[in-house]
Amino acid sequence: MEEGAGHPARNERIQQRAATGSAARQGGRSRKRGTASFHEPSSNCTRGRYNGPTNHPSLERTAVSRPLGVTAFSLKIAAIVGMTANHIANVFDTLLPAGSMVALYSLGGLTFPIMAYLLCEGYRHTSNVRRYAMRLATFAAISQVPFSLLFGATGNVLVTLLIGLGLLWAADHIPNVALRVLTIAAGITLSSLCDWGIIGPIVILLFWHLNDRPRGSALTMLVAGLALGLPALSWAVTDPSALSLGVLGYYTAGFGLATILIANYNGQRGRPMKWFFYAYYPAHLLALWIAKFLLGL
Repeated sequence: MEEGAGHPARNERIQQRAATGSAARQGGRSRKRGTASFHEPSSNCTRGRYNGPTNHPSLERTAVSRPLGVTAFSLKIAAIVGMTANHIANVFDTLLPAGSMVALYSLGGLTFPIMAYLLCEGYRHTSNVRRYAMRLATFAAISQVPFSLLFGATGNVLVTLLIGLGLLWAADHIPNVALRVLTIAAGITLSSLCDWGIIGPIVILLFWHLNDRPRGSALTMLVAGLALGLPALSWAVTDPSALSLGVLGYYTAGFGLATILIANYNGQRGRPMKWFFYAYYPAHLLALWIAKFLLGL
């Protein structure tokens, strides 16, 4: 992080930063000779939280508009809408019309690609990976009981994301190639016991390593979509049903929409509601379990 530096009271100026395109705010003028003024830090990381690209306050008061596109907040909203739809389809499949099941499953395809992509963004911008991992681990533990009541003895998706975060760290910090490969292989194997299985951390690693390439996120989605969508297509053709068509929609319509949203991500955080998204996951699982129990399913 770059910290603000003191400047003389006279000759107040705004320093343009070519690398980041952001400007730092000058402190107020001082009437006493020798008094220094300070501008605020221009870093976009605060206590492990990504605050989005820094905008100079004076620019916010001008006609300069914010970048168009999808914010991280909007991506998270799309992810929880898809997740909720997918879980409703899974829990109440026997009560739903076929068309509703297909639509709900298709929306579910939004969720994991966006979660995996935002995990990479979080890892890129966090100033404290350990604290980030502890948040994931805490809510993964809280969520495991309602998740197991609904879906059996399988690690929930936050466990998958936690494994993925560990693999990103290992890929960056383990210098020995053999040890790094063994660690990544072990993490992928461990994820076979979790939601999304071995595909989860592979998608995370692809997002990370292809990020700097042109259309890297789209390439990641293409690889995942073909690997999962082709078997789903074969199943839908040989045994057309609400479930098989829903799974096909998951990997085609859902993945396709997720690709469009991710491709239009503008790097802005949007509304700061981090804890809401963490808390929503166990809360909605518990609500679904209660509803299932009350309906006698």
